[in-house]
Amino acid sequence: LLDETYGVIVYQDQVLLILQQFAGYSLGAADIVRKAMGKKIPSLMAEERVNFVAGAQAKGYEENVAIEIFDLIEPFAGYAFNKAHSVSYAMISYWTAYFKNHYPVEYMAAVLNSRLDNPEKVLGSMNECIRLKIPILLPDINRSEEFFCIDHETGDQRPDGPGEGAPSGPGLRIGLAAIKTVGEGAVRPIIAERKENGPYKSIDDFSRRAGAAGLNRRTLESLAKAGAFDSLAPRGAVIQALDQITATAQREARTRDSGQSSMFDGGEDVSDDGGMSGITLDAPDVSDQDKAAWERELLGMTLSHNPLRALAAMDTGGAFNSLEQLGEELAGQPINMLGYISTVIERTTREGKRFFIVNLEILGGFLEVMVWPDTLQRTSEVWQDGRLVMVSGRLRMRGDQMSLACDTAMEYDPENPSPPPPARPRNRYNGNGNGNGHKRNGNGNGSKTTDHNISEKKAQMTTGNNIPAEPQKVVRLSVTESDDPSLDAHLLREVIGVLLEYPGRDRVNLDIRTGERLVRMDLPVVSTGYCEGLHARLEELLGPDTVAVHQELGLGMEPPNESPVHMPLESALPGVPDSASPAGPDPAANENPEAAPEPSGVSESKSSEAPDAPAPEVPASAAAEVSATVGADPEGDEPPF
Repeated sequence: LLDETYGVIVYQDQVLLILQQFAGYSLGAADIVRKAMGKKIPSLMAEERVNFVAGAQAKGYEENVAIEIFDLIEPFAGYAFNKAHSVSYAMISYWTAYFKNHYPVEYMAAVLNSRLDNPEKVLGSMNECIRLKIPILLPDINRSEEFFCIDHETGDQRPDGPGEGAPSGPGLRIGLAAIKTVGEGAVRPIIAERKENGPYKSIDDFSRRAGAAGLNRRTLESLAKAGAFDSLAPRGAVIQALDQITATAQREARTRDSGQSSMFDGGEDVSDDGGMSGITLDAPDVSDQDKAAWERELLGMTLSHNPLRALAAMDTGGAFNSLEQLGEELAGQPINMLGYISTVIERTTREGKRFFIVNLEILGGFLEVMVWPDTLQRTSEVWQDGRLVMVSGRLRMRGDQMSLACDTAMEYDPENPSPPPPARPRNRYNGNGNGNGHKRNGNGNGSKTTDHNISEKKAQMTTGNNIPAEPQKVVRLSVTESDDPSLDAHLLREVIGVLLEYPGRDRVNLDIRTGERLVRMDLPVVSTGYCEGLHARLEELLGPDTVAVHQELGLGMEPPNESPVHMPLESALPGVPDSASPAGPDPAANENPEAAPEPSGVSESKSSEAPDAPAPEVPASAAAEVSATVGADPEGDEPPF
């Protein structure tokens, strides 16, 4: 039955055949069982488990073998698809992976152009290009198309030099329409004129040709600040001459519309140094800092001049400033990070408390920084676009994806550097109102991860014959839907990441409260190994009294006194509790400076805390997709990069 999938249950069709041939079900009865599994109805599942075991024994199979097979079917059938559906999506996934691996530049160009209406996704994809060492090139009036395009003749186009380990080879040229405030309608005439009559030779040549006729001052300013005219004249000089350029373009347009010939139609190039057109380009160029700020504003990242390169050789007190410095050994460790604030996204919890998602620009790309409500209260003045900051917090890693949970932050002055702020200890709920202690230590004192916690993880791992070291448990998490689906999806991914850090075969249930309703659902493909450390980590994210655990009874069913409220899965959305922030209660009540670990420097040794395991991405569009093992964006089934 499972030959074509190498002994692994992959398709819904296989579940039906197993029920039919192994336990004697008719196909109609097998389909009823499949639906019962999908709806997670404990009473029906208990009944079908007994029927399945009895049917298998009647066909000559041992009881323990029947139970083992039913245990394989039960979680799978709760989130399974038929062969036609599964194979179609598998092929799309394979094609996507193939193109990204063998044609990375072409693939990323297509991804970027598909996301132009979502600046956050464009920024994430540009960051992925940096990770893949694909050069991202400034927009250029003579080389850019309307959207992102491949430029095979990149050369050395960095004014500050390529730098060690800089990307090389074909690059992605930012399209003119990808610049903020520059519309597609404005750039099409520019590109059409260039293709028909050749490249623009100078600023004067550009201003009197048909491509510039429909441009207003704001559009010209955005093009200039983004570096689109850098190949023709210094950026500062172009910006100072914007009024002259606009006037010349409008005058030449009127002349063309009237049918008259311009005195410049002879084909000779007119000098930009105060020629007959009147355009003067003698203003000094602007500073590298100004260029960097403009690029962050209009393009989402700094491309031409990265001030962080000048800081790379400076003594920053052991702070990190590059993606290359961040490895798995730092997962869970307190670190100090130096970088420029690229974007600040404000969100609110269900209680109306603000928190920020900050993109921190560092050497080699970006790092996502989560600034939860209690930290935001202490650092609200720090988070301004373009500001150089020192951020202290704990690094989280899932595969090659990293984020930083901010504890403290301050503006950084290279001329008068202050010592890095000490990292704060992680806040922990203890369920008794006494601060940030472990849930069951009763004293409210924070503590670092110890060998005891690590041994707890190991104790939950399966033995060599795949039998769990302890009887299976059910870990039940209580969450509450917020008004922000993206926040719900983000926090649920955090929870799943923690669950996967503790390997084991314990089941996970979610009680999702959506207004007046309660939806109970299972996470069939996410299992964990319950221990005290896991309990504390989950309550750290979800708040006190949100985690319960009980032993499975009999053939793996829950205690009979657990009577859930059932709602259709499609009506539920993964949610978070009112106290959604993992930052914990009032910071003043939780501070324990004596327990604060020292921040890790660049030469810090390996962490005693296990690195975060990869967590599946969770679409926010349907609760039934919470347990999907294939990552997806919160807003749809498209590749994350």
